[in-house]
This record gives sequence, structure tokens and C-alpha cells, in this order.
Amino acid sequence: MGKYNVKDYGALGDSATLDTAAIQKSIDTCHEKGGGSVVLEDGIYVSGTLYLKSNVQIIIKAGAVLSARGDIKDYGKDTHRCFLYAENCENIGITGEGTINGNAVAFPNEGSIYRPMMIRLLNCRNIRLEGLRLYNAAAWTTAILDSDSIWCQGLDICNDKRYNGDGLDFDGCQNVFVSDCKIRGTDDNLCLQASSKMKPVKNIHITNCSFTALCAGIRIGLKSIGGKPYFLEGCSILREDILLLS
Repeated sequence: MGKYNVKDYGALGDSATLDTAAIQKSIDTCHEKGGGSVVLEDGIYVSGTLYLKSNVQIIIKAGAVLSARGDIKDYGKDTHRCFLYAENCENIGITGEGTINGNAVAFPNEGSIYRPMMIRLLNCRNIRLEGLRLYNAAAWTTAILDSDSIWCQGLDICNDKRYNGDGLDFDGCQNVFVSDCKIRGTDDNLCLQASSKMKPVKNIHITNCSFTALCAGIRIGLKSIGGKPYFLEGCSILREDILLLS
């Protein structure tokens, strides 16, 4: 498993240059060579939509910021307008001690087609989000759909600049572990739902988190299909370890 520094592929990280192509090239190369890690360090990297690939971990080091470009034209329509996107992938991760900044102030407050969400993962397996600061998403911070084996740990999420500022959203997912996360937002901090009868929510464990929301700290069942026993199975939400603030 190799390491691929995005600066070796032409990324500048100077807060002005659009680094989308260089970062995507490093992701694609890492995937094509069997997997490994793509590293961002020492800079502010401005980008539009990035497509994650199987067996690739993106590491954003302390002192590095991955910043969303403030123009909706830089976000692919095939991704439902999001910043980081993966579909039908496995063994993917976004980790580190750095920051992903969604640049919310650059986008309108309402109208989802004009506001890219930060992370959208569809039908993926073995996902790790860990250690990052996820700030100022223009829409939802994350939407993880129909996916299995998800680990979210040590995330600092602040999404309080725009309407509909969800934190962690899991739809039709199973085997989800959320630990030691701090989430502040304008809507649901964490949401569990099942939009399809074929994809119930199963085996969710949430512990030692802090939630501050204008709407709900934890919302369960919004827009879900199917009966209650079918929707939510094997879930553990440890209230004594979770701080909910309004």
C-alpha cells in the first residue's frame, strides 16, 4: 500500500488555485495501483467534487485544509451536488487531524440544488471517518446511504451557518459505530432512517458524544418505510455517555 502526496501530482495548496484535478489524479493513481493513502499536508487546498475510490484512504494532516470551491458549477450533478462522493466502494476512509471546510457562506441559504453537501457515500462498505474537523457544510455534513460497517470516531462537526445543517445522517445502514464525536448544527445532529424496506437500519452503536442542535440531537425514523421492528434492530444508544444540548 503506497502513499501519494497530492503535491506530487500538481496540487499547490495555496488557497487560491483550484486543485481538483491534481487531488483526483492522486486518488485515481492510488486506486489503480492497489490502494493506500492520499495525503494532504501544509496548505489550503481548494477543490470541487472529488470521487473516492475503493481501498483509498484520504489523510488530511494537521495544518491542512480541504476547502470547497464556492461555485456550484464545480460540483458534479451525478453526485447530487456534493463535495466528497463515493458509490459502490469498499475500504475507504477520510481521516487525520486536519479540516474539511464546506465554505457555506459562498452558497445560498436555501435550495438544495445550489448547496453541495460535504460527504455523500452510497452503497459502500468498510468506511472510516476519524479525527477530522468538518466545518461549515453548505448543506448536510454527511449522508451515508445503504452502507455497511461504518466507523465514525473523534469527529468535530460544526455546521451552523446554513439552513438544514445536519451532522451525521445514516439511511439504510447497518453495523455503525459512532464514538467521541462533537456535533453542532442547525438541524439534526445525527439521523437514523430507512428509506427502503430492503435496507433496514441495523446494529447502531452511539457512545460518548456531545450534540448541540436547534432541531434534534438524535432523530430516529424520519421518512422511514416499514414497521418499527423492521426499521431499527440491534441498536445501542448510551444516553449516560451522550450530552444533548438545545
